[in-house]
Amino acid sequence: MRVILSTAPARYWQTTNFMLTNFPPLALASCAAAISPPHEVMIVDNAKHRLRSHNLFNHVKNFGADVVAFTNNFYPDSLIIQEVSRQLKEAFPGLITVVGGQAPSFLPEEYIESGLDYVVLYEAEETFAELMEFLAGRGDKSVDQIEGIAWRDEDGQAVVNPRRALLQDFDPMKMPRRDLLPHYPSITRRGYPSTAIETVRGCPYHCKFCTRPTYWGKHRDYSNDRILEEFALIKRQGFKEVMFTDDMMATDHAKMYALCEELIRRNLQISFGGALRADTAARHPELIAIMRRAGLFFVNVGFESYSRKALKDMNKASTIDINKKASETLRRNGVLILGSHVYGAPGQTDEDLALITRDGMEHCDFFRMNMYTPQVGSALFYEMTREGRMPSRNPEMFNQFEYLFDDGKDPAAMRRGFVKAQLEYYLHPEILGNALRNKTPKERVIRRAYLAAAMFTGYRALRKVGIEIM
Repeated sequence: MRVILSTAPARYWQTTNFMLTNFPPLALASCAAAISPPHEVMIVDNAKHRLRSHNLFNHVKNFGADVVAFTNNFYPDSLIIQEVSRQLKEAFPGLITVVGGQAPSFLPEEYIESGLDYVVLYEAEETFAELMEFLAGRGDKSVDQIEGIAWRDEDGQAVVNPRRALLQDFDPMKMPRRDLLPHYPSITRRGYPSTAIETVRGCPYHCKFCTRPTYWGKHRDYSNDRILEEFALIKRQGFKEVMFTDDMMATDHAKMYALCEELIRRNLQISFGGALRADTAARHPELIAIMRRAGLFFVNVGFESYSRKALKDMNKASTIDINKKASETLRRNGVLILGSHVYGAPGQTDEDLALITRDGMEHCDFFRMNMYTPQVGSALFYEMTREGRMPSRNPEMFNQFEYLFDDGKDPAAMRRGFVKAQLEYYLHPEILGNALRNKTPKERVIRRAYLAAAMFTGYRALRKVGIEIM
């Protein structure tokens, strides 16, 4: 069968895709490896589009696709995936549509009822391979025997099969099909490609606003032998930069230290970046030092807030002092910091909100902030739903710009404060200067942040007057 694996059609709220365009969809490359051969696969990354949402109709026609499978982690993308799937099935009778990722795993019935044929629940590799064999008429299981899928029965009703057991050993897995991914530019080495690697699946922490604990289940590690083998392959393939897609790097400090020692010993150092907890950097400066020697140049740290009460209410297991120490340690080692923050979390007073931009700029090289949103599947989402404090279930409202839950605050006032805090950052002379220079890795990421903010603002303004480009 001929299979197209696709990211969600581009939408204006996908600002992270615009800002960090060197994070390729590794999950699609892994699924491609799981089914090819015998199936022929094409990967389409719609995040690279700007003034149009996608080009899937031409891809389906030219490739002669039998199946189009979407990945959908961000709930606001669900509507466009469902709409485009319906349009594709109308244009190409007999085409089979599939979706996987976080949002459909939590709400599979919603996708089946919208017209998609199958939902792959949670971990995809084994499930997707079995589903493809069934669709090709070669599998030894009927549709109701494939663990980890949702499908439509003869009466048009959604059927959700039992969840598949979690993978425990990643070593036998095929290497991702990076050859199917388009070029992603390196931040550190202009003119060279960047790629991604997964070394951990899941997160051992339980931040209330995050979906990772409920989606991945148990936290599991790849073996260092497998990681080193993949690093060697990445280097042979000519990549100069690699991004860890792990929910959190270095959750096992000793294991990461040993990995970095081997990367150095085997001369496999490649510039790399990824997400890191503040307490890891604050409490383990020796680990940061050897990670830097092994190639670490960039981290995304969830500082979230500079309010003690807010950090506690988020179940963040961090403190203001830890945030400060983490920043000091990373900067001392020459590691660039993308600091993520949330605006409007429970426990944040007006004074706390006013500190976010000021302290965020002090602790970070790049400042990122989202509205505190109960993402579908998170503990916060279920808590707010049980308490009747979710006034909207419109997926597009979950775009991390809207103030969604009812806690007595004025949503319009919260949005105004959010915009004001963002402007304080983007109009700061030092930040503007970095964006205009656009020479160093730091300046290039800041420039991308400006472009992402401009696209978000522009597309949002056009939609208000009835013009929808994407």
